Amino acid sequence: MPTIFDLLDRLAFLRGMPAVVLLLLVAFVAVTAWDYRLTVPAVLAHYLFAGLLFVDVLEPRLAFVYTLTGVFVSAILLITAAQVNWGRPPGDWVVPDGSGAAVGRLPLSGRRKLLRLVPALVVLLVALALILQPQWRPTVIPAGQAYLFPAIAGLWGLGLVGLLTRFTEPLPFGVGLLLGLTGFALYYAFLDQSTAMTVALLVAQLFVALAVAYLAQARYLAADDPA
Repeated sequence: MPTIFDLLDRLAFLRGMPAVVLLLLVAFVAVTAWDYRLTVPAVLAHYLFAGLLFVDVLEPRLAFVYTLTGVFVSAILLITAAQVNWGRPPGDWVVPDGSGAAVGRLPLSGRRKLLRLVPALVVLLVALALILQPQWRPTVIPAGQAYLFPAIAGLWGLGLVGLLTRFTEPLPFGVGLLLGLTGFALYYAFLDQSTAMTVALLVAQLFVALAVAYLAQARYLAADDPA
């Protein structure tokens, strides 16, 4: 059976800058996707790529535990997304058009899509630009690991976009918070690599996922109750 170190050897081609770029791309999808069936896989992928970066700042076994926690978090989000009908109204509500015919649920307006697509795209481009400017890194990040700063900054920025543009939707709001927590965990690993702090951050991720699950289901059931 392959060990953690065997897996890292096989994934060596993804470590470093490729993992940073892929992490930013899937985080962008997680924030901007209008369908939970795209959001949840993107969240899972973000944990997998983040795990490859955590290996560079944490003991490999701790990095693996963080990734494994991300898998559990993604499973919670997946179950929740299915229970709330993937973001659709309860019972597949329909919206009558002018003629009285059922036309199905109205899609998000173009304005609402742009409200999160444009700032998320700006954050993504800025984060990718930071890859070409390693001298802009904070002094706390060692020179040999400057490539991690675009990932940290991008996760913070995309997480903030998710928080500000999806604050009325528990699951997307929670996704923004989870992205921000991953960025914080990457940054804090340079300051404190203790097991206790790592465990605290893992517990925070699970707590957010459970809170999101509760709030999303409560909101869905409230919308389903005509009273």
